[in-house]
Amino acid sequence: MKTYTIAFSTESKLDIAKLHHYISHGLHAPETAARYIDGLRNAIQRLASYAGSIAVSQNADIQYLCGQGARRINYKKRMAILYMIYDDDFVYIKRVIPGSLIR
Repeated sequence: MKTYTIAFSTESKLDIAKLHHYISHGLHAPETAARYIDGLRNAIQRLASYAGSIAVSQNADIQYLCGQGARRINYKKRMAILYMIYDDDFVYIKRVIPGSLIR
């Protein structure tokens, strides 16, 4: 079974940090924020074993944000994890945004 190496873009790291800040401070739920972000990171790490089995997205918004060949998985039906596969070995997490922002 193929295993990919996971890497994060600067934008995706910022997206995750903003999400954590919003849940922790905006919603006043620091424990919930920690659990949610842990679950999100675990979902991303699981991509190492199956990222190539997800179809390339045909959505114009996703292609605009991340480029041709971008793929999407959802976390808890709310967050869209957008990624690319490079050199058949690397999963590059491009963005982690609310799915509602994608039409």
